[in-house]
Amino acid sequence: GAEVQTDYVPLLNSLAVYGWQLTCVLPTPIVKTNREGNLSTKQIVFLQRPSLPQKAKKKESKVSNL
Repeated sequence: GAEVQTDYVPLLNSLAVYGWQLTCVLPTPIVKTNREGNLSTKQIVFLQRPSLPQKAKKKESKVSNL
């Protein structure tokens, strides 16, 4: 009868603006209990964003046109 609550929406919304995407969530063996008897765990969150193409240097483009 345990209820699991996770809310990554604020984190994902704040990072999505910059192109970050959630790729994986790993639970850790760290479990804590508060005074009310609620359990909490720590999790490792992996994010990634696509690499941006690097702009060609102007100097290189001029040399190739010669």
